[in-house]
Amino acid sequence: MQKKITTTEYRKTLREKIMNAAMKCFREKGIRAVRMDDIANELSISKRTLYEIYNNKEELLYEGVEREVRKSTEQLQQFAKEHDDVMQIILFFYGQKFRELGSVNPLFYTDLEKYAKVKEFLRIRHEEQSKNTRAFFGRGVEEGYFLPQLNYDIVTQLGEASMNYVMATKMYQQFSLQEIFKNFVSVLLRGYCTEKGQHILDMSL
Repeated sequence: MQKKITTTEYRKTLREKIMNAAMKCFREKGIRAVRMDDIANELSISKRTLYEIYNNKEELLYEGVEREVRKSTEQLQQFAKEHDDVMQIILFFYGQKFRELGSVNPLFYTDLEKYAKVKEFLRIRHEEQSKNTRAFFGRGVEEGYFLPQLNYDIVTQLGEASMNYVMATKMYQQFSLQEIFKNFVSVLLRGYCTEKGQHILDMSL
């Protein structure tokens, strides 16, 4: 006998479909360019049905961004459990970012700034990551991959400033985000790696 699908199960499945379709559209076209009508049409559902699941676009965006951040974090944590080597972990992390940039319209990132709730979530998340980053650099120094004489708070801030410059000057209109990121990471990583660390980079990048 076929199992009857409950209203709760249906709404949960529909919510997932809406989120997937919306995030795909946001990443391809930018957030502001996508209306709730567009998402409803993409899924062949009524606008009324869409608003029964999500009150507004920011709620939908927030849930989608939160899910993607959580998923990438879980993947990184799982990789870190299975690999003790700092260089392998950092290369996995940069690989995640590189693949992500290959499917995202730069407008997605600039549009995020216009949604207060999402922006605040990302700010808090960034502060949490900063603590982990400092510990990670310390571990890299101990393992002999990173130069011990550098101030990694400065290194981190310089890296963030560089990427902010890329977005502020719209460098992505001349070069793809993937190309910019690859060159940026290659130079930055090599700059704070020891000869031991650079050897790993030469075999990986």
